Amino acid sequence: MKNCLFKKIIIITLFIFVLGISIALTKTKPNEILYVGPSRDIGLEYFSVDPSQKLIYDSNFGEALSIIEKKGNDYILDMRNDDFFFIQTVQVINDTVYITKLDENVDVFLFISAGVEVSYERPSIRFPFPLTVNDSWQWTGVELIDGENPDTINISGKVLGNEIVSTEAGDFDCVKFQIDINKKKSGPHTKFYEWRTPEIGLVKLEAYIDSKGFIGTIMDLLGYDEMNFILKKVI
Repeated sequence: MKNCLFKKIIIITLFIFVLGISIALTKTKPNEILYVGPSRDIGLEYFSVDPSQKLIYDSNFGEALSIIEKKGNDYILDMRNDDFFFIQTVQVINDTVYITKLDENVDVFLFISAGVEVSYERPSIRFPFPLTVNDSWQWTGVELIDGENPDTINISGKVLGNEIVSTEAGDFDCVKFQIDINKKKSGPHTKFYEWRTPEIGLVKLEAYIDSKGFIGTIMDLLGYDEMNFILKKVI
């Protein structure tokens, strides 16, 4: 029972550093060929905020449904299955995507659930579009957990190149992004890889948390060293 609880908590905590949202050194698989295509702008179309879009993802934690809702200036990105939900609140200003809040909740046992809210003293940069291959960016700010426990967080990102990704939903010409997150107090180094394609947005996600951190240590003990999500269906 304790192992089951730890696993569920790990799933949701990983999402907090998200989404999105990763393995330490990703391996190129036969149906995923990294290449540098013609120079082109990578714009907001790679981060879909279309409320009519619904996506289903396969993962090593089960299927998950992703939907988008617009509320005023905010876009609510909601990903969930029967055991958890992960909600990102984002804003788009001059084609730059900012995260203002993350909400997550996990069912612990029967009717018992636990949740947490992550916020920032100022909006955190998710993607500073437009970008091109080899562009990089960095953001430093203060993260709060349930409005308390401030921690300095440094987020850096880079555009790695183009990659063809094969999924149940089809083959997609994606741009691959790397995102690294370091937190001053808690210490763990989180690394994400995201594959994104125009209009749909996220096609694939891989995440890794340094085993030197608390969460990474628990993942190691439970036999988890990465988190994987891949597009299954566009509804």
